[in-house]
Order: sequence, then C-alpha cells, then structure tokens
Amino acid sequence: MSSKELLLNPLPPGIEPGKVVYRIAEDRKNPLLRRKELIVEIWHVGLPTPNRLEVRQKIAEMLGVNVDCVYVRHVYTEFGWGKSKVEVHVYEDPEFGKLIEPLYIRLRNLPKEEAQKLREEIRQKKAEREEKKRKKKKKK
Repeated sequence: MSSKELLLNPLPPGIEPGKVVYRIAEDRKNPLLRRKELIVEIWHVGLPTPNRLEVRQKIAEMLGVNVDCVYVRHVYTEFGWGKSKVEVHVYEDPEFGKLIEPLYIRLRNLPKEEAQKLREEIRQKKAEREEKKRKKKKKK
C-alpha cells in the first residue's frame, strides 16, 4: 500500500467509521487456572469506547459461553484511533472464575446497581466487625 493510499484510508480492511468490530488478536490457554486469556482488538472509529458490560456480552456471544464465565480485566484505548485493546479471562466454570478473580475485577464486571449493592453490603459487614472490636476493647 502506497503512502497516498494509506493517507486516504488508514483503517484496516473491514473497519468502517460508525461500526464496532471485535477481533481476537491473541488467544492463550491456561490449563492450570482452567481459563482462556484473550487479547481482543475493538475498532470503534467515530464511536465511544464500548463499556465493559457490552464487551463482556459480545465476547461471550463470539465464544459461545455463558456471560458469567467472562471477565474483562483491562481496557486500553488508543487516543485518536478509535481502537481499544482489551484483556479478557474466559473461565470453563463460572464458580471457578469467582474464586480466582479478585473482588475489584468481579465488581467492575457487574452492572452498576449490583456492584453498588455489593459494595454497600461489604461496608456494612466491615462496620459490624469494627463495632465488635470496639466493644471487646471496652470490656477489657
């Protein structure tokens, strides 16, 4: 491709402005943790970066797995390109994924209302533990 053609159409084939395209750039298997570790390129020229829930749903559809098995770890957006690279873990079993993935990653992959509800429950439990500690100190 000549430099003139590159200036006129800098996008790879199949990529159009106003259209979101997902491509799996890298696919590794991690048998020890029973998961696939993916790097996915998302082209979204002229559109905002898709949110984690959209990415999670689309990748689950692409791979034919349950959404609960998919965890979006990081989203790296390249400024000015309309391109993002996403690190994703896809587990064989959703329960195993809940054991392995840290709480903050699991919360990021939930809808905002559910995540806020879980955070509030965690705060309440922490406050209850602190209250019990204070009562024990006062008795001594």
